[in-house]
Amino acid sequence: MKSTKEGTALCASLGYRQALKELCDQNNLCHEKQRMLVIASNRGPVEFKRKGNATFLERGQGGLVTALSSLVEVIDTNWVAAPLSPEDAEMAARSGGEISLPSGERRLNISFIRPEEEDYRAYYDRISNSLLWFLQHGIHDVVMSPNFDPATWEDWESYRRVNRLFAQAIAARCDFSSDREPVIMVHDYHLYLVPGMLREMLPRALIHHFTHISWPGPDLWRQLPSLIREELLESLLACDVVGFHTPRYVDNFLLACREFLGAEEEEGFIRHRGGNTRVRAYPISIDPEGLERFSLSSEVIHYEESLFLGKDSLNILQVARTDPSKNILRSLKSLELLLRQHPKYRGRLVFWGMMPASRQGSEVYRRYLEAIRSQAEEINRTFERNDWRPIELFFENSYARAIAAMKHYDVLLVNSLADGMNLVAKEGPIVNTRKGVLLLSEGTGAWDELGPPSSIAVNPFDIVGTAAAIDRALSLSPLTRSFMSRLLRVRIEGYPIFRWAYEQLRDLLETQE
Repeated sequence: MKSTKEGTALCASLGYRQALKELCDQNNLCHEKQRMLVIASNRGPVEFKRKGNATFLERGQGGLVTALSSLVEVIDTNWVAAPLSPEDAEMAARSGGEISLPSGERRLNISFIRPEEEDYRAYYDRISNSLLWFLQHGIHDVVMSPNFDPATWEDWESYRRVNRLFAQAIAARCDFSSDREPVIMVHDYHLYLVPGMLREMLPRALIHHFTHISWPGPDLWRQLPSLIREELLESLLACDVVGFHTPRYVDNFLLACREFLGAEEEEGFIRHRGGNTRVRAYPISIDPEGLERFSLSSEVIHYEESLFLGKDSLNILQVARTDPSKNILRSLKSLELLLRQHPKYRGRLVFWGMMPASRQGSEVYRRYLEAIRSQAEEINRTFERNDWRPIELFFENSYARAIAAMKHYDVLLVNSLADGMNLVAKEGPIVNTRKGVLLLSEGTGAWDELGPPSSIAVNPFDIVGTAAAIDRALSLSPLTRSFMSRLLRVRIEGYPIFRWAYEQLRDLLETQE
């Protein structure tokens, strides 16, 4: 029999899952021959891998794929993506660019675009991840970058070309649908120009775009030349629905449209050049019941046993890619300060870092990873004694190991400079068995849902304040820790992943009425 808390999560999840299925049935969306649903994102739902002479499938990485799997479970889905590996490209070429896979009782049809290699590098590395990602997280060193020299303008042309390949691939899929207008859901900052291109190709389509990262205020967008920022905003306003994680990002987007385009806002809609775009917050979430099931799997238990997460140790955990926006260096500096100020923690406290190496094709990211390694080694040399050292870092990508560590933290540190949401802040409290305390950055999207009193606030720039927050968390009474833990669960379970998918699709379909 399921516990009460498991039953509550299951009821919420199944309720929205059923509502999503019924919504699709009512709008003829459950079968491809009735009406076409197309999802587009840079990363696809699966990745092809090779072992020896055999090629096999793995589920795609990242929160975006996890979130959108809720739609794939109930609808025949067409997914347009870029090939991210030689194996992806090989399978795409072998199959003529389209692959059909079973997905439970449904079908998942994957179409890969075929960009020129240099165009893709410019689109992905230099515009998406070096320009837009840094701008939207506020981490450009503006004295040095960005620079819109001839090379950057050429890169922007590559970004346009790859976005057009996506739009053309989506339109091609829609040619096979019924006479009902297709439903198209475009995702993230890689594909900002796709909606505008699609509107020209498919005037009657229902088009949606969701941004999975932060959307800053207008001042940061002024780092882009007016031609680029206006093209980007005009494209998004070609959508019927535009979604963000939080009301803060919605407000920032509305303000940008008013300031840069002179668009008019009316009760959550933007009116511009005869168009009418609904703009709303849809906080992305997780599947609590599925996550709890996975946390009891043999794979996770294996990592629990191998990590030696002892009952007598005090475990501080950070789970984050080695991305500058994740603020890992300040985490380590805060830990060092804590150990200097409070010798009582020496020999007992361990900082566990589950930190998959990120985007190592970029020199900025390689330097950041090296700085993390160097700083951790220096702190360990300073404080280690006998068989204890204060920092244990893992740079391999292992979701099972991260979940194993989440089950045993006393403090979960999420101190990103900026984050669209940060699902670690939601995953940790669901699987944790020690009534651990969440330390949450004011810069995360999760702050809107999970801020105090369910967590302890940290300013991501304040090393002294973060060290003090860790000490405070470790000093809380068991009763207070239990209260905070229960409150986090209630908030997380109240917005399961099927609700995120259901509300967006419902709002999009309502625009046809």
